Amino acid sequence: MTAWAGEVQGWAWLDHTSAADVGPELGRASSPVRLEPRKSGESKPWSLSGAYGLSAFPWHTDGAISSDPPRWLLLQAVELSDSTWTELLVPDADTLARLRGTTLRALDQVGRVKYLPAVMPLGNGNSRLRWDPRTCTPRTGLAIKTVEDKPPTAYVEWRPGRLLIIDNFRVLHRRPAVHGQTKRVLERTYVWDH
Repeated sequence: MTAWAGEVQGWAWLDHTSAADVGPELGRASSPVRLEPRKSGESKPWSLSGAYGLSAFPWHTDGAISSDPPRWLLLQAVELSDSTWTELLVPDADTLARLRGTTLRALDQVGRVKYLPAVMPLGNGNSRLRWDPRTCTPRTGLAIKTVEDKPPTAYVEWRPGRLLIIDNFRVLHRRPAVHGQTKRVLERTYVWDH
C-alpha cells in the first residue's frame, strides 16, 4: 500500500481527479463498470438494482461473500441530472464490537451456503468488515434492522467528475432512493491492495 493510501481514513472525495489515476496508486485496479439506477425488472437479478430497483439500497460492503473482496471502492460521477449523494457509515465502537460477534449465513449465486464472520481479523490490528443483507443474513449477533437504523456518518454529494474513494474493509455505503427521471451515472472501479 502506498503512503497516499495510508492517509485515506475510511473515505475521501476528490474533484478533478480520475479513478484511472488514483486506482494504480492504491493497488491493482479493475476496469470501470457503469452504474445507473434501474427498475428491478430491468436489472441483473443478482445486483442491488435487481433486488431493490429504484428504492434505497441497504448498508453494505461490496463483495461481502467473496473470498477476495476489493479493498478500495472508487466511484466517479459521470452524468447527473438532479442532486444526489452516497451515504457512508463508519460503525461506532459498540456496533463494531457487536459485529465481531456476528455470524452471517452467506448465499452465493448458485445457491451454496457458507457461514462467515461479519468482521474478519487480518492481523496487525486490522480487520475486514463484510455486510450485505441481500446475500448475508445474520445467524448470531446483530440484526439487520440494528444496522439499517444507523444514521450515516457522512453524505457525499455528487458533482460531475467527483471521485469518492471508500475503504471497503472499514466503511459501509448505500444509495438513497431515486425517482425514475433521475440521471445518476457513476463508474465503479474496484482496487485490491495485494
